[in-house]
Amino acid sequence: MKKQVLNPYLPLYEYIPDGEPRIFNNRLYVYGSHDYSLGEKGFCPGDYMGYSAPLNDLRDWTSHGVIYAKAWDPNLNEEDSMAAPDVVEGLDGRYYLYFNSNAKLACHVAVSDSPEGPFSFYGFVQNPDGTPYEEYKCFDPGVLVDNGHVYIYFGFCMPGPVPERFKGMKSPFPKWSFGFELEADMKTIKKGPFNIIPGGNVTAGTGFEGHGFYEASSPRKIKDTYVMVFSSEKSHDLAYALSKEPFGPYTYKGVLVSNCNIGYQGNEKPEMPFGNTHGGIVQTGEDWYVFYHRQTDGQEASRQACAEKLELDQDGWFLQAQTTSCGLNGGPLLAEGSYNATYCCYMVAPEIKQERYTVRDCRRDSEPHIHQEDIDGEETHALHYIANIQSEITLGYRYFQFDKPTSLVLRLKGDGPIQVQIFLDKELKKKIGEVSAVLEKEWENIEVPLLKTSETHELYINIVVDNQTCFESFTFKKERNKG
Repeated sequence: MKKQVLNPYLPLYEYIPDGEPRIFNNRLYVYGSHDYSLGEKGFCPGDYMGYSAPLNDLRDWTSHGVIYAKAWDPNLNEEDSMAAPDVVEGLDGRYYLYFNSNAKLACHVAVSDSPEGPFSFYGFVQNPDGTPYEEYKCFDPGVLVDNGHVYIYFGFCMPGPVPERFKGMKSPFPKWSFGFELEADMKTIKKGPFNIIPGGNVTAGTGFEGHGFYEASSPRKIKDTYVMVFSSEKSHDLAYALSKEPFGPYTYKGVLVSNCNIGYQGNEKPEMPFGNTHGGIVQTGEDWYVFYHRQTDGQEASRQACAEKLELDQDGWFLQAQTTSCGLNGGPLLAEGSYNATYCCYMVAPEIKQERYTVRDCRRDSEPHIHQEDIDGEETHALHYIANIQSEITLGYRYFQFDKPTSLVLRLKGDGPIQVQIFLDKELKKKIGEVSAVLEKEWENIEVPLLKTSETHELYINIVVDNQTCFESFTFKKERNKG
């Protein structure tokens, strides 16, 4: 089977959310924060890791290891977290990394001679007098270098009532996202702040109603237009806005992707357990892609990196992408060989709530979820599977190119009767296989004979059980040629 890449596009044991795609030296780099499996220690507790792929083959991702560690920053300790970063090439040809930590309002800056790092601490985004800018929390920095100018954007706009802890005082979170122009030193404020995108509490009459700014500024310039990608107040989607000037005014344009596929072609129901998302856009050749993340482990803080190809409307701007299992693959996956069950882009079960995960609400004991089980203490040896299937679940995989497979072999673990049905469409009308069996507590294979199928289709696996069951992988089998 030829080399393929799936969603998530990094190894399943790697939890790199907030992915910001950047092109340097004919390679596509993705810079993100670093979660742990099971949501251990909450959001972003790990060191920054580097990954890149050649522009002519986005199936071939290489790890560059740790590019910036908390221990390398004199202002951080082990308990601190490093949130979503961005990296740009500076006016001096060096590479600058920007991020905000949970410990400070200011934006940290680090620098390296290489986009692969290692980066070293350089300072903070600072006022002209050299003091760190701390009027508002400089959350989720996004940076744009444009024709000798350096622009930086921040923001975390809390929708809804003012939290109790901020009543009677100035909140560190503004009502709008905000931006500055920086000096050539890449850290000193030259102009600003400027209001950029209105937060959810102040969208009335702006055109951003229902999609006010929440977090995750990601600026780009496409031809003569400034594009601001951001996570909207809905949290699960990335939206974008357009302007002819770097500091606006910006006009809301639409949604790029939702990590639970809400909004795609009018869909109103979540197709995956979901939480926040963050990412950016990039062009390679003639194609545009949006990078985002999804949630695992029944809570919000163990997030995995995903990407989708973007289609354009008649005006040349972006339509909402459908979430898929094939992402950067350049086409459908081949219906041959084995696939881990956790590459699903559709997971619906009666027990899964129709509301977002939060870090304060772990649901892995009550809902089916994507799970990592470490083996021998080595993350690279971990077992990944859909855990805690309690009654019925439907798992979807978009898309596969079928070449008349004869059966699908599912690897499952449970105790008691199980019924499996295989379908080719989300409405579960075109059934191509069905089997009933009895599971006996250990991992075992259940083979489902298939009607011979060709062409490209969505694959849906419906599982009905009486007792808690886990699903690890599925394998396509074809009849061997005789003789």
